[in-house]
Amino acid sequence: MRVLKYLLVLLVFAAGAAQAEKRVALVIGNSTYENASVLANPTNDARAMADKLGRIGFDVMLREDLSGQDFRIALGEFTEKALSSDIALVFYAGHGIEMGGRNYLIPVDARMRSEATATFETVALDSMLTTVKQAGKLGLIMLDACRDNPFAAAMQRTDGTRSLRRGLAPVSIEGQSGLLVSFAAQAGSTAADGDTMHSPYTAALLQVLDEPGLEVGRMFRKVRKLVREATDGQQVPIERMQLPDEAIYLVAAPPTGGESPQLPEKDEDEAPKQPPMQEDPLLVFLDAVQSGSKEKLEEFVRRYPDHPKAADARKLLLDMADTEFWQYTVSQDTEDAYRTYLIAFPEGRYADEAKDKLAAYNQPDPTPVNPAPPTPSQPVPVGQCAPLNGDWAVTGVPSDDTLFVRSGPDGDARAVGELPYNAVGISNVSCRSSGWCSLTYGCIKGWAYGGKYMGRGGTAGTSAFQGYYSVVDVASNDTLNLRTGPGKSKYGYDYDVVAELPYNATGVYVTDCQAHLNYRYRWCAVSYQGVSGWAYGRFLQSPSGQRPSRTTRAISAGASCTDLWYERNSIFDRNGYCFKTDRGKTAFDNSDCFTSNPSLTNAERNRVNEIKRLESQMGC
Repeated sequence: MRVLKYLLVLLVFAAGAAQAEKRVALVIGNSTYENASVLANPTNDARAMADKLGRIGFDVMLREDLSGQDFRIALGEFTEKALSSDIALVFYAGHGIEMGGRNYLIPVDARMRSEATATFETVALDSMLTTVKQAGKLGLIMLDACRDNPFAAAMQRTDGTRSLRRGLAPVSIEGQSGLLVSFAAQAGSTAADGDTMHSPYTAALLQVLDEPGLEVGRMFRKVRKLVREATDGQQVPIERMQLPDEAIYLVAAPPTGGESPQLPEKDEDEAPKQPPMQEDPLLVFLDAVQSGSKEKLEEFVRRYPDHPKAADARKLLLDMADTEFWQYTVSQDTEDAYRTYLIAFPEGRYADEAKDKLAAYNQPDPTPVNPAPPTPSQPVPVGQCAPLNGDWAVTGVPSDDTLFVRSGPDGDARAVGELPYNAVGISNVSCRSSGWCSLTYGCIKGWAYGGKYMGRGGTAGTSAFQGYYSVVDVASNDTLNLRTGPGKSKYGYDYDVVAELPYNATGVYVTDCQAHLNYRYRWCAVSYQGVSGWAYGRFLQSPSGQRPSRTTRAISAGASCTDLWYERNSIFDRNGYCFKTDRGKTAFDNSDCFTSNPSLTNAERNRVNEIKRLESQMGC
């Protein structure tokens, strides 16, 4: 209980420091070099460092395997953050090189054929120093970049009498205040990449960064001691510092209930008089479980292999690997992929589904039928869609939302589609005790959380956009795509195309339309002659000439003056009208307007006149 109280106090004080100071960090891990051997640990080091810094109040930019251009862009973005910060920190793990007494960090696409060209391919450490010096209190650079350089032996020298030194060169920061540069090894020496998850230098940093009440200067002396002990004296970090007059703590000391006498500073190389506080392995395990971090669970197993909770940690790691492999298997969706999954995880959580998939592959092929070629009034299917004749329906989803369909029974699985809030006819439903259900809805197949949002025998809600539409404004040599979801997922990737509608299709039934991301028009769930999916509302038109734009409002018998105004002006908006009144500019986007005299179709003009009559009758 005492340890738990101490942990809570530590979290409170770390949060308090983050509120009092603006802290920013750029964390870079370069592992996958294109013209040199891959380094095992920099990306592991960077991810762990980013997580640690985030926990003690830093706003972290994490970047991995940066090319030269991406490296410079990241440094430029971070410079803007550093300008308004109190503490600006850069951590870099990867290859670095010293040339002519200056240090350079090496992007993953560098060729490094000669010293003359290498300065243009690399990023000078001086530019990083310039960036962190913008911070108000402290600029801090931590370089795990003193690894033995594979480029040095093959590089042509500008000066044939001078060799390239091993490791990195010392830097001078004399006359500057609030600056600290830490190197993983002494000048002219190299640092180990490490035989475990992290290099010795990064492992030491991760151990001390969140230690309460440890002043920054003393913290790096402690890092030096830990690395020297871990490498039997083969590697000794070094730092250059000009600290401000104010003592800097990354994590403040917890309160002791009163004034504590100040202890004289001692060099961390001396033997401690008091044994350090031992961490509780159970709390380490609970923290790893709560974070959901694979790296933290692996670190727990490595440090406490015989702890009673180590078996639970190994099981969690196996479950994570099972889920990751299954997501990859589903993305491949081949017989070999499902067979490989069963070899790797014969008792896995998805083994039954993999067996079902293999059984389907082993079914005899049906007698081939030569279908008649499609006519211009028929859809052009990309795949076969199941009929919407099941007895399950979506329930409990708000009318302005959708139900995600995922590749596996897990909230972290990839989203493969979305169902409208009023979807009915869902078939092939099979639910697990967890509440996740496999399902088929037309061309959309996957898993949804049916325990809360699906029910048998449900009835469809009535959408304001429900009804029959026609495809419009599609070229005669083109088609309208149907996707498994509304355009792009919220995670940034496009949903799959499952069918195509002809350019002149009529009688397209719309179940519902949703405003989505930054699209100007809504995306609509539609069905047409045996195929179904989501179509972009820009190319759908109702019999009254209305298209489901983002600002479209359905007009009912009890429509208000505001509703009528919105519908009337949305017709002008979709035809490029530039609004002049403040109300129009506020309600509609004028950024892509192009005319003050839009050309309306007969149907649109008739609808406008009808709305005007209604407005007049209501005294609007």
